[in-house]
Amino acid sequence: MDLELEIGYRTDVGRRRDHNEDCLGIYEPEDAELASRRGTLLVVADGMGGYAAGEVASRTAVEAVLNAYYDDLDVEIEASLTRALIQANQAVIDRANAESANQGMGTTMAVAVVLDDELAVTNVGDSRVYLVRKGHLTQISQDHSWVAQLLANGKITPDEARRHPMRNVVTRSLGGTPEIEVDVYPRVRLQRNDAILLCSDGLWSMVPAEQIQYIVESRSAQAAADALVAAANEAGGHDNITAVVCRVLQAPDDDDELDMTEQLDPVTLQDTQPMPRVST
Repeated sequence: MDLELEIGYRTDVGRRRDHNEDCLGIYEPEDAELASRRGTLLVVADGMGGYAAGEVASRTAVEAVLNAYYDDLDVEIEASLTRALIQANQAVIDRANAESANQGMGTTMAVAVVLDDELAVTNVGDSRVYLVRKGHLTQISQDHSWVAQLLANGKITPDEARRHPMRNVVTRSLGGTPEIEVDVYPRVRLQRNDAILLCSDGLWSMVPAEQIQYIVESRSAQAAADALVAAANEAGGHDNITAVVCRVLQAPDDDDELDMTEQLDPVTLQDTQPMPRVST
């Protein structure tokens, strides 16, 4: 039985910023052979840099990953994802070197691939990928940030991490250095009613995990994406906010618990209002 997916998305400038440096990408191949080989790709990037440079970095990286991933012929999805992020890193560096206004720009990135009945995840920085299953919210990706390192080393508590003055400082980003370390996580076998959430820190830093889980499980994918952004804005909207929600409507019967095992015209959305998918 093939997976049947429902995807919703929204990106918003928030209440404190005057422009949106987040970008998201979604690609669901119409070609059956490409879909069976590469699956559906979901991307969220959170740019940083001087005025407008952050949005240049995030859009450049998203477009590079979408094209590089689907152009790669390797049957190993994890290897393809790693190369795609390495190419995106170089694309951001090249764009920064080409235009003085973009010097120093970079972006975080979270990527999810749904292929057959499995989820593959990779990220750089602190944009996140979650799995929502049967009342539980599980963070699949790991943050590459100063505070995450302190927390992992037991030097601060989770409550201190939420309030730490350096909580927005990332230790890895695309565009930061010519060499980038890419983490690819063990695949997850998907089940019916699972939901995958990709988001920037403008969402997860503002909305409690319990509220995120409830919103995602109680609504359709698009309604959940809209409600998540609204919740982050209601909490103050301190940053740009992006959410991509992918729900599994139909999947092979599997009651196991969470198992921590050509040029394209890609969709890239970077607007403050939800909009139909359009080519850029």
